[in-house]
Amino acid sequence: MSNIKKSQKQQQKVDANHLIDLLFKTQYMDKKSFYLQSFFRGIVTGAGTVLGATLLIAILIWFLALFDTVPLIGPFIDNARQTIEQKN
Repeated sequence: MSNIKKSQKQQQKVDANHLIDLLFKTQYMDKKSFYLQSFFRGIVTGAGTVLGATLLIAILIWFLALFDTVPLIGPFIDNARQTIEQKN
């Protein structure tokens, strides 16, 4: 990354911090509601990420299950399948 891009990113961070400070000083936004909103936004983002990753992995596994043999992980799956059948 060039020095100009680093400088621009640092300036954007300073501008964002300045804007948040200005919102708090003018009492346009309450700190408690801001932090509560940020907390819930983080919870929703985390849940969405987990849900999306779960769906993506499930679709990938379903797609790989369509094939009889998978070149790289075929022996591992065969071993797991034999272990499961022995337990039952």
